[in-house]
Amino acid sequence: MKHDARRAFLGELIDDAGLFPPARLAMREALAARDRALASDAFWTVGRFVVPGSRLAELASEVDAPVPLAIAVVVDTPEPAAAFAGFAQSARAGAELIALEALEVPLARFDGDDDDQRLAAFERACSAARFDERPALYAELALDGDVAAQLDALHRARVRGFDVAAKVRCGGLGAAAVPAPAALAHFLWSANRLEVPFKATAGLHHPVRRLDASLGANVHGFLNVIGGAVLARARGLDLRTLEGLLADEDSSHFLLDEDGFAWSGIGADAGEIGEARARSVHSYGSCSLSEPIDDLRMLEILPATAA
Repeated sequence: MKHDARRAFLGELIDDAGLFPPARLAMREALAARDRALASDAFWTVGRFVVPGSRLAELASEVDAPVPLAIAVVVDTPEPAAAFAGFAQSARAGAELIALEALEVPLARFDGDDDDQRLAAFERACSAARFDERPALYAELALDGDVAAQLDALHRARVRGFDVAAKVRCGGLGAAAVPAPAALAHFLWSANRLEVPFKATAGLHHPVRRLDASLGANVHGFLNVIGGAVLARARGLDLRTLEGLLADEDSSHFLLDEDGFAWSGIGADAGEIGEARARSVHSYGSCSLSEPIDDLRMLEILPATAA
């Protein structure tokens, strides 16, 4: 049976971050928006529900689903290590309602004189928390810092057996929060070279890079970023080519159909895309589930109506 490259590329790609800015939906509203997305023909694009750790109890009080809701917890306390045991306890107590599948935390919040020490503190906190099933772990990196050093530390941690991935922020509420294509290209290239998987977040509401008039800045597109990671792994793109891909605002240069993904003639097939999604780029967080899908329909990557 032939695999569909669109499914490989977009399957469970969009983590549901409706609780976060700029949407900042109320809990009940965010869950209703998720239900609508899951009832659509694009249900298969929807990933985990992202929730601040401080709102886990509120989530548990609002969830009403036939199966546990798959969640990613963003650790929003200044001392994350102290919160992990509480997350494990909440996951056990609410196992019929929620499935804690991922933890995301800024690496800088852990105690330590350097990134290796901070990652060791991260690992100790996870072990001490005694999760029934350890969630996927994401350490958010700072692109305005030494990205290479941070990824080197993550690579060393993974080599010694600590299964931790990276998280990269691609935008925010102001123009200054949007990383330059060169900085993001450096992250993608280095993560691929070191075989450090990652998830992305913030600012990736639309498929292709574009001007956001409200920010007064060009913002990144998820076909650019996710596609860049796919092609970095499948085709070993160099830094200059990756930067060109990330900076490209012409949607006609991007192709995603049942046969594969391509940018400017450089392509990957369904198998290569699936391998990249499993081992390199896991997902991205968006506060809207409808905007990405609506845009993909306009680009005729997804059908305009249910199949």
